[in-house]
Amino acid sequence: MNIHHIISRQIGRNRPDNLITFCETCHKKYHKGEIKLKVKATNGFKAETFMSTVRWKLVNQLKESGNTVSHTYGYITKHHRIKQKLQKSHVLDAYVIAGGNGQRRLSNMFFSKQVRKCNRKLFKGIRSHIRNTAPRFIHAFQRFDKVLWNGIECFIFGRRKTGYFALRKLDGTNIHTSAKAKDCTLLESANTLLTERRAVSLPA
Repeated sequence: MNIHHIISRQIGRNRPDNLITFCETCHKKYHKGEIKLKVKATNGFKAETFMSTVRWKLVNQLKESGNTVSHTYGYITKHHRIKQKLQKSHVLDAYVIAGGNGQRRLSNMFFSKQVRKCNRKLFKGIRSHIRNTAPRFIHAFQRFDKVLWNGIECFIFGRRKTGYFALRKLDGTNIHTSAKAKDCTLLESANTLLTERRAVSLPA
């Protein structure tokens, strides 16, 4: 692989967000003007840095506790996933990393989303003098409660004092924009970490 500077080295320097890799053939073709480069600007590598830090902290702590631990890399996981003709997904990646090669897999996965614990916004707008006086509970329900509505598990993302709620899945899918409180059954009280179960599409 050849390292290529998206912006010239004199201007963009050797910052990670200014570097990409090409195979040698494509790198030469680009500089000959035979192919064009389409690259989106990155927002930085904060998430990657965070995950790398957490990964090594976790690995080292597990080893210190006497566990046998090993780590892997994305390109290895991708190779084994393609070899088994599996689709790209977090669930199947975990399956491959764990050494899966034909074992029975679960048909469900759990998806989590972190939300704020309280609504600390005191005013309705940035420059507004009108205080945000919405009560925490309306008809015994609060924002981010997990409820059952019409046989569907979902979460309360919006409420009105009249007792009508906006219900959604954690991925943002709208279930109902004005569901009646009396039609909702509380499954789990709101927490900072919301969790829902999802069906997994598994290959035959």
